[in-house]
Amino acid sequence: MSGSSPNTREGSRGIDRRRFMGVSAAALFGGAFHRKGEPFSGEARATEAAPPPKIKEYRLLGRTGFKVSDIGLGGGEATDPSLIEAAFDSGINYIDAAENYVNGQVEAAIGKALKRRDRKSVFITTKLGLGKDVSKASLLSRARKCLERLQTDYVDCLQIHCPPTVAALKTEGFHEAVRELKAEGRVRFCGLSQHGGQWNDVSETMEQVVSAAAEDGRFDVVLLVYNFIQTEQGSRLLKICREKNIGTTIMKANPVGTLAFIERYVGAEEKEGQKRDPSVTALLERLKRVADQAEGFKSEFDLKNTSEVRRAAYQFVLANPDVNTVCCTIGSYDSLEAYVSLSGTKLNGGGAEMLARYAATFGQLYCRHACGRCESQCPAGVPVNTIMRYNHYFHSQGREKYAMAEYAALPANRADTCRNCAGPCQSACPYGVPVQGLLSLAHDALTLA
Repeated sequence: MSGSSPNTREGSRGIDRRRFMGVSAAALFGGAFHRKGEPFSGEARATEAAPPPKIKEYRLLGRTGFKVSDIGLGGGEATDPSLIEAAFDSGINYIDAAENYVNGQVEAAIGKALKRRDRKSVFITTKLGLGKDVSKASLLSRARKCLERLQTDYVDCLQIHCPPTVAALKTEGFHEAVRELKAEGRVRFCGLSQHGGQWNDVSETMEQVVSAAAEDGRFDVVLLVYNFIQTEQGSRLLKICREKNIGTTIMKANPVGTLAFIERYVGAEEKEGQKRDPSVTALLERLKRVADQAEGFKSEFDLKNTSEVRRAAYQFVLANPDVNTVCCTIGSYDSLEAYVSLSGTKLNGGGAEMLARYAATFGQLYCRHACGRCESQCPAGVPVNTIMRYNHYFHSQGREKYAMAEYAALPANRADTCRNCAGPCQSACPYGVPVQGLLSLAHDALTLA
């Protein structure tokens, strides 16, 4: 690396409490990322008159034979048809939707944006959750409603929305519906999304489910988690998909913003008459110890904010030749330009070194998406993977209302259960993540406690 260790470099001193509370957390835990739709805050176009960026690279989406833009549109809350049209104008030609995204409003917005497009120039994926009724008739009916909202004769790919187990993956009603829709020309390909277990299911890993899908042979496209801190499962699954010629789309490519929520607690005084949860106190003490490393990291890479790390995070994912497209949550024209500007760019040696150092410094505070290894050790059955995913939606994607509603809908075993627990989840975490403290903070955020 270009600089010395943060503990030994000349003139280095442990930064005091006031400096850490006032500067380090806000600067390094993504204060710039709280604003929805501004993923690279501080990064502006050279001049206001400069033309908007365009997609520069297209990649073959596995056996579908369709060349998709390396930057795709993750539909999460894309309800503005004009913004979707702008995405198409930029060259984005892959869009990921689902029947339940904003109660069907995302599909409806895509349908409006498609009206003036050559339908064959865009690859549209939508997803069906399995729910209680997994009969062919029910799934056919729901798929046809998706087509109505999308105002299209067909979808390119119909996916099972996050099947939590291998058994769910093989739901025959879904496959019977897909066969009929294919015969009618209403669906071209079949796929799945997967980001770990759900709150109400036996825990099976993303690797187990996606690997089974690859062996099954009926799935053409998969949406999975992969980023520079969480590489193990993703790398193996991407390789399997390449060998099976399955198209790969990536979600949660940026683990940087997932740490942002910690900053709201840094320096906060305890509420009058209320003691802070011991796991939170331990987490914040640990955070203070990381502060010196953070200061060294900032100095070594001359960082003004974490937008550079976030940009490099996407470049890391795009650098993997087994990745076909990255689905980005785009909520504004500024964020659209920021994401499209990544197309065709490369991760240089300095960027790779920066990410490695970031992972070494902050990886201990990132609860890995789609992991869930600790859940079997929880005596209360708290769905760690699900709660931390909701927390990611809240703090990293600006989807506060959605995250809070989903968290409130959990029937039992929310993270308030974690207070004053012995914390067996932390002992079970292979990455040393302070799971219990993070869950307590997530509970406070998702309930605005």
